Amino acid sequence: MAHVGSPDTFFVGNAGAYPVRIVVRLPGVIPGRAQVTVRITDDVAARDVQRVTMRAAQWNLGIDGAPPPEVAKAVPGDSALYAAELWFMTATSYQLFVSVDGPGGQGTAIVPVLALATSLRSMDRPLGLVLAALGVFLAVGMLTIVGAAVRESVLEPGIVPDRKRRRRGRAAVAATAIVVGLMLWGVSRWWTAEAESYRNFVLFRPFEAGAALRDDASRRVLTLEIHDPRWTGRPIATVRYNALLPDHGKLMHMFLVREPGLDAFAHLHPVARTAAGLAFDAEVPPLPQGRYRVYGDIVHESGYAQTLVATVDMPGAGAQAWERTDPDDSWFAGDAAPEAAVSRFAAAGGPAIVWQRGSASIAENEERTLTFAAQDAGGAPLALEPYMGMLAHVVIAREDGSVFAHLHPAGTISMAALQKFAGPSTHTGHMTPAQGDLSIPYAFPKAGRYRIWVQMKHAGRVITGAFDANVRPRT
Repeated sequence: MAHVGSPDTFFVGNAGAYPVRIVVRLPGVIPGRAQVTVRITDDVAARDVQRVTMRAAQWNLGIDGAPPPEVAKAVPGDSALYAAELWFMTATSYQLFVSVDGPGGQGTAIVPVLALATSLRSMDRPLGLVLAALGVFLAVGMLTIVGAAVRESVLEPGIVPDRKRRRRGRAAVAATAIVVGLMLWGVSRWWTAEAESYRNFVLFRPFEAGAALRDDASRRVLTLEIHDPRWTGRPIATVRYNALLPDHGKLMHMFLVREPGLDAFAHLHPVARTAAGLAFDAEVPPLPQGRYRVYGDIVHESGYAQTLVATVDMPGAGAQAWERTDPDDSWFAGDAAPEAAVSRFAAAGGPAIVWQRGSASIAENEERTLTFAAQDAGGAPLALEPYMGMLAHVVIAREDGSVFAHLHPAGTISMAALQKFAGPSTHTGHMTPAQGDLSIPYAFPKAGRYRIWVQMKHAGRVITGAFDANVRPRT
């Protein structure tokens, strides 16, 4: 899905007969080289792997438009892990083709990847000073050469230039200085224009959006409206901001998180007012009073996913009657289970969700597997049903709102984009009712305090669990 402050891609799936976990660490700037790792998650299958290759193609080109495949090298000391670097040249949506060869033939996993430029790299001051000194040296050298050429180039050796030639030399130096000044001014204007173009068209910026709350009889309706020149309601099929694509059957997944306590949460599915998709309405559940950060996940037909961000002030719930905009809407208010090696959140009515963090604390940018289980009051596993096509939805938010991620058992990817690129059958394994643990790969992008909400469905009811997570700086 789309994210805020969490640009890397994590994927769990199959490349033919080989179960794989694929991680794409973006460089932060585009063009740039991403670090891609592929782990064969089955020990027996890993021993049979002969070669791993990968290719990245823009969403509208397909594999025929991709560069030749890069061969991933086995990481020394870990025979199940392969790594390679891939160039991403354009800030857009890509299809990453990861192929695994073995005795049983070749299998390929297709992974949607958003090549996002998330930072502007400034020049190091020492390098800037060196380049400035070299520039002055070259400019002075050019002026010196021009002056000497006009003044002395046609004279015999030993003849001193007369006053007229010296005057011509000074005039040539002055004219050249003007030309050099104009060249430097032009280069400065070009540099500024390129930086502004990068800032406006390459550096990632979600659509500007605003949220507003209105009373409609006894109902509270929240409107999330897009105010951005890149989205006019008339999408162009050939660009990344083309028509919206339903994800789990919804044009938008909206999340409300109360600040600063992170103690109230809603997962809603607003309805577009018109086919243009400029404004989306959702009836708000009886959430407690406070300021809420609003996140709206959308996916374009290009596979390009983004999260709109806004804030809204919520009055007290009062005696409001809530009628769901969508049958899959859900909400939660309350404290989270404290972080521990094993944390248990008991929901109302008996079911519980258990987070098996493990004994090790969480470090920023460290790849981890988040493992959750649904249990009854006695600790026995609960049979899970698909909730919007997935066995679990996990939402992660940092306390200051700088990180937001919507995850599934398949990882951080948009399932709508995956189905668009790889076909509907890729979704089947995530829709089958199951029992036991669910594991999701992720890396918290920065240190700080987080809240994790886990949503699973049992016996027709959505169970929401909340957990605290404290992420330490990486040493």
